[in-house]
Amino acid sequence: MKRAILFASTLSLVACEGGFNPKDGVVKVVDTNVIEGDNPNLEPQPSVGMAAPAPTCDMGREYLGFGGDNLAGDRVPGDVGEEQRRPKPFSALSTEFTRVLGSTPTRLAAAESTFGIAPARWFTEPTMSAVSVYTTFRIAFEGCLTLTAQPAKYGTAPTDTTARIECAAWAERFWSRKALSPELDACVQVTVRDATVETNARRRWAYGCAATLSSADFLTF
Repeated sequence: MKRAILFASTLSLVACEGGFNPKDGVVKVVDTNVIEGDNPNLEPQPSVGMAAPAPTCDMGREYLGFGGDNLAGDRVPGDVGEEQRRPKPFSALSTEFTRVLGSTPTRLAAAESTFGIAPARWFTEPTMSAVSVYTTFRIAFEGCLTLTAQPAKYGTAPTDTTARIECAAWAERFWSRKALSPELDACVQVTVRDATVETNARRRWAYGCAATLSSADFLTF
C-alpha cells in the first residue's frame, strides 16, 4: 500500500498539519511512482506569492462497525480552545498546592471527597460547586498563612503599591503567567481593603494570596 508518512520535528506539530514549508521542519515522504494529482494523501503546494493554507487538526482514526457503517461519521470538529478551563481533578490539585506553596496544607488530605472520588480504574470529569470552591479557599488560606509566616515583608500591613507587587508575583507563581491589570486590581482590593477587618498584617497578606490561589487560573487547565 502506498502511503504518505508525516514526520514532525517538534511535539507541537503532532496531530496537526498545514501546507508544506521546509522551515516548519515537516517532511512528507511519498512513493515516487505516484503522480501527485492521483494521490489524495498529497496536498497541493502553494504557488509563489500565495499564502499557505491555515493549519488544520487531524480528525482522528475512523472505524467501521458491523455492516460497514462509519462509526465516526457524525463526529463534529471541535473549536480550538474549547477544552480549556476544565477543572483539575483532586489527584492533580493535591500535588499542585504543594508545588506552588512549598508546603502541604493539612486540610488537603481530608478534602478528597469534596471534589468527588472516582472509582478504581475510572475517570470522572471533575465539576466545581459552591462547596468545593469554599473548601479550596480554606485550603489555600491555610497554605498562604504558612507562606506569609516568616518573610519580614509580610510583617507590615499591605499598601496599594506593595500589594500590587506581591499580587503580580503570586499570579506568576500560581498561574504560570503574568496577571492582567484588572486581575491585579482585584487582588489589591482583597489584600488592602477587604481584609482590613484583620489586625494581623500577615493574615491580611494571606487573604490576598488565598484569593489568587483559589481562582480559576489555578483550579483549571
